[in-house]
Amino acid sequence: IWITFPDPQMKKVTKRLTSSRFIRRYLEVLRPGGSIHLKTDSPFLYTYTKAFVELNHQEILTDTADLYDGAFEDKILGIKTYYERQWLSRGLTIKYLHFVPKEPAGGFVEPDIEIEPDSYRSFSRSRRVQ
Repeated sequence: IWITFPDPQMKKVTKRLTSSRFIRRYLEVLRPGGSIHLKTDSPFLYTYTKAFVELNHQEILTDTADLYDGAFEDKILGIKTYYERQWLSRGLTIKYLHFVPKEPAGGFVEPDIEIEPDSYRSFSRSRRVQ
């Protein structure tokens, strides 16, 4: 399963596409040993997902906070979407996490950590003033 550049849903854990709610759904359709690829520009979502994966002892196959730093020469990972090129042109790094989900015996646990919210919005949206 590929999850590419989803909304990080910084306020609602249950709406994050990498939360336990969604990982359970993915397990219903993944074959045994199937994997999940997360490609994101969001430091918030990357940090949350990495914490979730580590806390639940999921097998990490690939993990990088900067996909285009020159360490990877995979043709598939090198494909850049229109919006991805826009993020890169703004100096943002693309994060990538590839893991094999498996529900632990006691069930998934959500990480209880403070994560700094992303400081930017989509190209067509301005940041809300609070």
